[in-house]
Amino acid sequence: MSYTLSIGRLPSLASLFRGPHAKKKVALTGALVFAALAAEEFWRRKQTAKLKGTGVQSAVERRRQRRDRKVRVDKVFAKNLWYFIKIMFPSLRCKEFGTVILVGCLLTARSYLDIWVSDNGGDVVKAIVGRNLKRFIRKAVINILLMSVPISLVNNLLKYTISELQIMMRKRLTLYFHEEYLSNQTYYKVCNLDTRIQNVDQLLSQDVDKFTTSLATLYSNVAKPLLDIVLFSKRLARTLGSSGPLIMIMYFLLTSAILRAIQPPFGRLTADEQKLEGEYRLRHSRLITHSEEIAFYGGGKREKLYINESFNKVIRHLRKILRLRLYIGFIDSFLVKYLATIVGYCIVSVPIFLSRTQEMDQPHSNAVSSSLSHFSGADADEDDRLVRTGGAKEHIIKGSEDIAALYTRNSRLLMSLSSAIGRIVLAGKELPRISGYCARVTELEQVLYEVSQGYSENGSNSNTGPPKGLTPVFSVASSVDLFSSSSDLVSSRNHEAEELSSLCTPGKVIISDIIRFEHVNIISPDRTILCRDLNLEVPQGTNVLITGPNGCGKSSLFRVLAGLWPLYGKALYRPDSSKIFYVPQRPYLALGTLRDQIIYPLTKEEAEEQGCTDDALKQLLHDVYLDEVGNRKGGLDSVCDWSDVLSGGEKQRIAMARLFYHQPMYAVLDECTSAVSLDVEGHLYESAKKRNITLLTVSHRPSLWRFHEKILRFDGQGGYTFRDLDPAEIPAIHDTNASLSSSKPQPQTAYDGKKKDNIDGSIVEENSSFHHSSNSSGSNSTVPGRRKLDATTDVASE
Repeated sequence: MSYTLSIGRLPSLASLFRGPHAKKKVALTGALVFAALAAEEFWRRKQTAKLKGTGVQSAVERRRQRRDRKVRVDKVFAKNLWYFIKIMFPSLRCKEFGTVILVGCLLTARSYLDIWVSDNGGDVVKAIVGRNLKRFIRKAVINILLMSVPISLVNNLLKYTISELQIMMRKRLTLYFHEEYLSNQTYYKVCNLDTRIQNVDQLLSQDVDKFTTSLATLYSNVAKPLLDIVLFSKRLARTLGSSGPLIMIMYFLLTSAILRAIQPPFGRLTADEQKLEGEYRLRHSRLITHSEEIAFYGGGKREKLYINESFNKVIRHLRKILRLRLYIGFIDSFLVKYLATIVGYCIVSVPIFLSRTQEMDQPHSNAVSSSLSHFSGADADEDDRLVRTGGAKEHIIKGSEDIAALYTRNSRLLMSLSSAIGRIVLAGKELPRISGYCARVTELEQVLYEVSQGYSENGSNSNTGPPKGLTPVFSVASSVDLFSSSSDLVSSRNHEAEELSSLCTPGKVIISDIIRFEHVNIISPDRTILCRDLNLEVPQGTNVLITGPNGCGKSSLFRVLAGLWPLYGKALYRPDSSKIFYVPQRPYLALGTLRDQIIYPLTKEEAEEQGCTDDALKQLLHDVYLDEVGNRKGGLDSVCDWSDVLSGGEKQRIAMARLFYHQPMYAVLDECTSAVSLDVEGHLYESAKKRNITLLTVSHRPSLWRFHEKILRFDGQGGYTFRDLDPAEIPAIHDTNASLSSSKPQPQTAYDGKKKDNIDGSIVEENSSFHHSSNSSGSNSTVPGRRKLDATTDVASE
């Protein structure tokens, strides 16, 4: 009596759903699936009920509810994801799409190689059980040695192409955002006029990177498992019937429904995590930016409290996520990993245990051989010969070999099938995290678009209409909603809102050769009215001095002039932006050479195309008394961190050299000589006058009045005065130092980096402001008509 397995007579696992209780079994399976889906719906409604409470939701709850909707995996997420996919894959002929096709081909090759490994593993086990040394050497040594090269190549090439795909996607998306962010001064508006994004640098760097990385990984984690499910199910159906793979797939669908019902909102938690990480990073950035001021105040202890508080928020949030992952991970491991393994073993083993035993005769041996050829391929002929020539003892060994080989192959294929379905489930669990990144990137895209159209959270439109679906922020209703229900207060706020709405009429910008404000209202992004009905004209050659208290609108006037703030009122006549130059109190120094500091924002190539020469740049340095800087640091092409190398006065003189290089029609000087001495300051203004540059100056130094013909004074209450500057009002400046015309700059003998600036311009003297303040205060008392400008000069001393 011999025992063997008749493959052709294996009972199908569909028989488990047959018999007298078949309908009950099918009904029970359907009921379990329905119960899982019902549990999921019940959990969602329960969460919604918690938010609604008694039907009256607070503002915090409404914001949380909107945030939850924003990061859910739904059609909105799919729509936003498709929007970014079209950006990253602009056409079917792009390199990114070709890389996607290549990854798909490699995934297909890997799936077929996995099937080969399963089949070859069964052959190796068969050779070991049958003690067939020749077969063992061929299957376990030669075949694996030959196939190790393509398998290793496919696996590592797949990793490389997936990483390359992620880099390509990140490049496309990042360059798209750079184009949006760095065009039309959107970067300024996002950072200064809009409060929705506090850490745009993190969104552009970390969040875009994580979003594209997760998306590229999702593609491989979904495409290959789907292909594996199809190929492995088809292969298993040959020996186990279609019911085996079907049961496994149904089990994982049921498991997926259960896990989805109890899944925490990881999408929202991921978005919150990135936001908290950004705030923590922002605290450190602020410390680096303002380290000197904080050190002067001795604020290290206070800053440590701020930073630790932000860091502790990150830690608490991460621990919250870890606890939720522990909870869901326990259930996930039990259902997806271990219980699925039991189900898989049962599916593989039941056909073997239910197979019949029978005596091995020659006809039946041929049937076995024919059945074996169904899954053994090229070895069928050899098996057939063994059956025909072997005896009874050989037949017994043959049956054991077949059982071992069949079990090994099927178990490996079924475990691979289970793993593929499990990866699909895990990919579904990753979707909430990807939706969190997608929500963050979508918020960035939305804010950039709205700001580019003239809308922000605290601003209204300039010259363009609102984008579809958006509501202007400047509205009476939105202003009134923020206040209490007191009738008098509401009436007052209504009046203010109506006045604000009447003043926020978009104006026209007209390119002209003069600067003229016609009935212009200056309104800050936080809806503060700084100046009403501004009317003034600044022809070329007429320098204007601008004064007023802090926050009255001096710098705001220039923001409107430059187009950084929306224009409200009738019209603004101004030259083209290239003919107006702005010199701030703290000049921006670019990364690069000394040459780059002078010609900024032009590049070296652009400057050379305009006829710029080294001699001209050296002359500009000489005009602002910075010859020694070029000589000390190695010339125009020397590269340094100029923000650290130059002192405050040297930075301001570099900015003036930059102004002289561009030689615009108008220049806006905003306290741009506060760190240089009086004589150097006078020389710089005389140089600007010789170059026919019309100046609009904000300064608190009475010494600069003599370089201007008109004065514009803001009163801080929305009013202003604009009139000629009487020469009798200009204070006399009694210089105690030798004039520049009769002396040459002294060579620097000891340079400490940032500490001093001599009056001749070679080194910055930090106490020069105190020195000229005492002199000017003494001279002001003797100026005729001084009482007429008491308010102005008092304010100017702020």
